[in-house]
Amino acid sequence: MMSKTEQNRDTLIQIFTRTPIEGEVKTRLIPELGAQGSCELHKRMTLHTLQVATHAAPAVQIWCTPDINHPFLANLSQAHEIKMQIGESLADRMSCSLTDGLEKYKKVILVGCDCPVIDEATLVRAISILDQHNYVFIPVEDGGFALIGSVLFSPQIFQNVPWNSNLVMSQIRENLKKFHYSWEELPALWDVDEFVDYKRLSLHMPHLTRGL
Repeated sequence: MMSKTEQNRDTLIQIFTRTPIEGEVKTRLIPELGAQGSCELHKRMTLHTLQVATHAAPAVQIWCTPDINHPFLANLSQAHEIKMQIGESLADRMSCSLTDGLEKYKKVILVGCDCPVIDEATLVRAISILDQHNYVFIPVEDGGFALIGSVLFSPQIFQNVPWNSNLVMSQIRENLKKFHYSWEELPALWDVDEFVDYKRLSLHMPHLTRGL
């Protein structure tokens, strides 16, 4: 019987993250955790996402901004491909990454590191949905999304999306309907942005917050 990674050899998982620079990551947690603690949490969530992804598919890339030569990433590059996010806006950077991935793989899943409750089973389910649909999403409670997957990506789906608002996923749904794409959404999850999210994470996944 084939393992999940063997079954998903036509799939690439792209992990979107930021260079772990103190004072520049998880900034909304700095008042409670300090710059060092917030940066350490960011590193732990990045490593957690990477571990989950490698259990779900054999091909995993880490897409980072703004500096891919940071020692933390240099260490990861021994086992994983590190690529620079390209583009001015988040939409541009995601579009570039998804398009790049689909040049070599049938399915591409792009996932951020702010939603550590995404587990291996969830990733495997998202991958399988792409056998029937053009897109798959995991919405988050604040109106955005933690994961997008595609078999034929077009930047049309990001038209007029009000980023950094609670209407991100709503506008994407409108675009998907407008351009006649098929998609499926997995149940909404929550990401870690504010201190209330951090406390929630401490209850559900204490190993990620221990000692911070």
